[in-house]
Amino acid sequence: MNRKLEKIFSAYHYAGGYELFFKTGAFAEHISDEYDGRIPELYPNAAEVLKLIREAADADPSGYERIAGSLEGIRKEVEAQMRGVVELRDNLAVCEYVLKRVCEPEPEKSMDVDREASAIISLIFRTKDSVAIREGVKAAVASLPLRIAKSRFFDIVENSLETQLGRTEQDIDDIVSNIEGFAGLKVSGDDASVDRDASEVVDILFGTDLETIPAAELETIRKRAEDAAERIRLKIDALSDIGLMINSALLELTAAKHIGKGAGDVYTDKNVTLYIKKLLDAFEKGDKEAFDEGLVYEGINESELEKLEELRLKIPGYEDGFIAMAGDEGDDISRDAKRCVTLISDSIFGSLGGSLAPGKTVDKEMIILKAKELKDKLTQSFASGSKLLQRARMSGVLSKLPLFLNDSDEVKDYVKSSLSSCRDEKEKAVAVRELKEFFAR
Repeated sequence: MNRKLEKIFSAYHYAGGYELFFKTGAFAEHISDEYDGRIPELYPNAAEVLKLIREAADADPSGYERIAGSLEGIRKEVEAQMRGVVELRDNLAVCEYVLKRVCEPEPEKSMDVDREASAIISLIFRTKDSVAIREGVKAAVASLPLRIAKSRFFDIVENSLETQLGRTEQDIDDIVSNIEGFAGLKVSGDDASVDRDASEVVDILFGTDLETIPAAELETIRKRAEDAAERIRLKIDALSDIGLMINSALLELTAAKHIGKGAGDVYTDKNVTLYIKKLLDAFEKGDKEAFDEGLVYEGINESELEKLEELRLKIPGYEDGFIAMAGDEGDDISRDAKRCVTLISDSIFGSLGGSLAPGKTVDKEMIILKAKELKDKLTQSFASGSKLLQRARMSGVLSKLPLFLNDSDEVKDYVKSSLSSCRDEKEKAVAVRELKEFFAR
């Protein structure tokens, strides 16, 4: 293996060791404070991951493959659970959009639309930071009363998909799947196993005429939805921690195989190994005080942490050349290079196996087909439920797509027309309050 390729594997190894160092601390804290007490069903996975990390620290390279295989098995379980929880989170977001608006008391007086529109526009453009402006516009799209024709909505969705021309079929499938989730279309039959009460709230809101539900009962459902959303948030955080710990450990194991002619040491620095060992010892003994003490990062030079951050920023620049060089060394090294590139990401959804081929490239014909399939699903969903539920679904989609408002004038027109064309004073009041709360954060 050429020296430059080995050097890049060393960079991933270095990053993996320190990522593991940081994430083990947060992970151990969650196990002690959250998983065992509030999410007991996730505790076995969390405990098994820490056990495998201990084994990896003491193993020689011949044992890496077995440990990595066990970690990958847990990763698949965590990914499957995460997908179900994320779908339920998206469904609950649609429900909360509706419930906030139907449970709001009637305002004492009509809104001064011009004044409120001007206030919102001022909040969006109060900074010159383009990222902050973009986030403000997305918040406005998510909260303001949606008053655009369905044909315009579908045009926006299709145009958004067209921006993906040249990417792979898997890329476009992932994007369509996300849109379906934001639209509240993906109501999994397994939701009850994720959170039965949350699943019941979704069933009620998606399948009942809200005008037939008494106000007091709606308020109860709203409280259930808020509580469920908090439980789901906690579960997503927990699954993310488990998944990211696995990613870090797998990154270390993958990169370590190719350092020092195939005999790399797992973990970059002896202080990392000692730190993790201390936490794992405390975990096995159930010593909460040692957990807390262990979260103090001892023995790590600050300049090393700066070097790590600099390296993490550089690694994306290595990727194309790294994979190309690895391809010249054979399938095994090429596959490991692609694993490193996937594992350095903060996502647990990246595939670690399968074909080395990048997949079919998306062309115009495929975009049209995917857009039609999505339109058919959305149209079917609009055939049932209240208009408010439809608008909640549409707002969820639009707020997650690339911005369809091209300049500040279009943003201003959208804000003004959204408020001026809405005749529901409750809906306007909630939207304005939500936006002001967003900008006050």
